[in-house]
Amino acid sequence: MPLSDLPDELQQAFYDRLKELRMDPSKVIPKITPETHQGPIVLSADPEKSSVPPHLVTVASLDEVKRLAGNADEDYESGLLSAHHEIQPAWPAELNGKDASELDASDNRRIAAAEMAYIYGHSKYHESYKAIIERHKYPATFAVFAVEDLCIDSSNSPYIVRAESAHNYGTITICEGGSIQFEANAVWTVQKMVKSSATKCP
Repeated sequence: MPLSDLPDELQQAFYDRLKELRMDPSKVIPKITPETHQGPIVLSADPEKSSVPPHLVTVASLDEVKRLAGNADEDYESGLLSAHHEIQPAWPAELNGKDASELDASDNRRIAAAEMAYIYGHSKYHESYKAIIERHKYPATFAVFAVEDLCIDSSNSPYIVRAESAHNYGTITICEGGSIQFEANAVWTVQKMVKSSATKCP
């Protein structure tokens, strides 16, 4: 189903999300089907390893990457999402001036875990880590992918997400034998998803 067949409000929502992700409409991939891409289809932040060219966005702060590519705190507060990240012990403020090389391996693992939990979980549990995360990691670059129409069947599967990334899709159709495989944290915005009993993409 093409994006153009969706109601006007869903088409507008697709383009509104595109603006949030700072992506020019000319960079959007119109269609991914077995005719345009054979599987496995890999989505990587490295253009040389990605089947689909990534749009790279540089962000200056942890809150900005959460807004663009993370899960909103409101989704946890409303019950739409349930907590699924381990809560790290509070970070001592006196260590905020330390570089990664000055901390031990366990501290650096805690910082990395807190960053993922801040972005994809409820940020309030890891506010104490914000300064040290931004010292170590930001500005940062992450990948954005946008496709008007995606159809997956057994011939172009799996659709493999290997990048910490934000995704914007107009329509997704998954036919029998089609699969999506996540190997990295990613946030997807989809205007319409269809699970089809067909064995091949139309």
